[in-house]
Amino acid sequence: MDRRILNNILRFFLLGMVQVFLLYYITWELGGVNYLHIQLYPLFIMLLPFRTPPSLAMLLAFLLGFGIDLLYESLGIHAGAAVFTAYCRAGVLRVLKPREGYNITNSPTKAYLGDAWFFRYAALMMALHLFIYFSIEAFTFVYFVQIISKTAVSWTGSMLFLMMLTYVFNPKS
Repeated sequence: MDRRILNNILRFFLLGMVQVFLLYYITWELGGVNYLHIQLYPLFIMLLPFRTPPSLAMLLAFLLGFGIDLLYESLGIHAGAAVFTAYCRAGVLRVLKPREGYNITNSPTKAYLGDAWFFRYAALMMALHLFIYFSIEAFTFVYFVQIISKTAVSWTGSMLFLMMLTYVFNPKS
């Protein structure tokens, strides 16, 4: 089996398990509203190889999100946000495309494209993911200010964890 496929399978399960069994318990509540939801599993979607077809990326995102929903008992919120993130991935990659383009045999990693590019990519993808996650959770834009507040606080916490993880493990594929 190809090493990249094995890495992605391992990443799928490890990020899902870390999300469910560790990050679920890290919260910050203010006035009865839980503002901090650290989400690390979107990193799986972000690190899929460039040549991954969008339909496969969305299917894998759905499976990961659905598995997390089953263990969180959250009725499809994670699955919906993960599929949206996978759907937006191609557009975000197109917007952030460097002049020389991408080598489609690689993955969009910090090791391949550099720290600054990876931070912009991860920051944009995480912001989209969290905004949709909290929008689906509220199911109305009446709470728009609360959605934005939760997104900002959770984005900060999630990006801190994501950047620490990518610096410690430095994925190349």
